[in-house]
Amino acid sequence: MRTDRPSRPPLVRLGPWADTRLDRPYPRLPRPLDALSERWARLRPRARLLVTVVAVLALAAAVQARVQRAEQRWGGPAVPVLVAQGDLPVGARDLDLRQVALPAAAVPPGAVERLPPAAALSHALPEGSVLTSAHLDPGGPAVGLAEGLRAVPIPVEEGWRIDGGGLVDVWVLGGGTEAAAQVAGRRPVLEVSDHDSGATALVGLDEGEVGPTSEGLALGRVLLTHVPP
Repeated sequence: MRTDRPSRPPLVRLGPWADTRLDRPYPRLPRPLDALSERWARLRPRARLLVTVVAVLALAAAVQARVQRAEQRWGGPAVPVLVAQGDLPVGARDLDLRQVALPAAAVPPGAVERLPPAAALSHALPEGSVLTSAHLDPGGPAVGLAEGLRAVPIPVEEGWRIDGGGLVDVWVLGGGTEAAAQVAGRRPVLEVSDHDSGATALVGLDEGEVGPTSEGLALGRVLLTHVPP
């Protein structure tokens, strides 16, 4: 026994507006474009391939010429440099840097492309600044000291969180009934190094402060305190 199944509706209905327009002839192209398409259709496959290759090469040459003009404007090809990810203080050794390419005209003299081993900053490096050989002076952190200051190593009390780049006051503790005396105020901490016996801060002191501090160090009575911002 044969039964007629109902016809299924189309999956997508475009509507009468689309149907009437799809039944019309193709839209007319502008005459120059229409003539060009006809000439392209009459070309042989090898000729089409040749024209395509020539067009791609011409486009690549135009892009290269634009790049060369930009390089000439900015002093030459881009130069890879190392840029600080954050503010790095004097004496920092764990340097958070990233490599970027800058125009030659924007690169400072002595820019460093690769970080040498065991490098420590002799000058502070603000965030976004380019690392140069001047920041890695062989003289070490003392190179960044102001005139008249001397770098003096002072033991740091455990847990006091003295960090390189900060400011400290230097106190010599009295013995017995003697009161503690402040021998230096707001002095820069160049770096803090850890070793088996504890941590040592390299502090920039004035020439007149080195003597009293050394006497206190000989007695083991020197204390560093934080300076409020």
